[in-house]
Amino acid sequence: MSNSSTFGSKEELEAKLREYSSFIDKTLHPELKKRVEAREEVEQEIAEYQDLATKLTALDSSSSLEAMVDLGHDSVYCRGVASGIDTTTSNKERMMHVHVGMGFHAELTIPEAIAFCDKRIGFLNKILIEKVEASTLVARHVESSLRILEELAKEMRDY
Repeated sequence: MSNSSTFGSKEELEAKLREYSSFIDKTLHPELKKRVEAREEVEQEIAEYQDLATKLTALDSSSSLEAMVDLGHDSVYCRGVASGIDTTTSNKERMMHVHVGMGFHAELTIPEAIAFCDKRIGFLNKILIEKVEASTLVARHVESSLRILEELAKEMRDY
């Protein structure tokens, strides 16, 4: 392929090589990182609601509950024990506050809170599928761009 390159000159080939390299570094990698972080946030929220549902289910048969309590901004935690929970009151009458999204909390009974957790997990799983698809698409773009970059580098070596 001595001088029959599709780019004409070696300078044009080097310019394309730099252009694709810059595109990968400045556009695709940051986009992929952003998409992966968004996916991980949804996965974390799903895990939190699953943990809440598990603890609420355990609360049905217990008069105490032990959990790690966030003391501020996901940075300081301590062990918290809620004991002396009134088990004479039915679960339909015991109320609690559950974060329902966008900074709002709702006062729900234990069965309502468990049902809410299940619905929220279902909703978040749909969002997770979208986030996974989006990050997979960007990952494919990175792979194809890297292949193009390899082809350009090979063509430059053959020049």
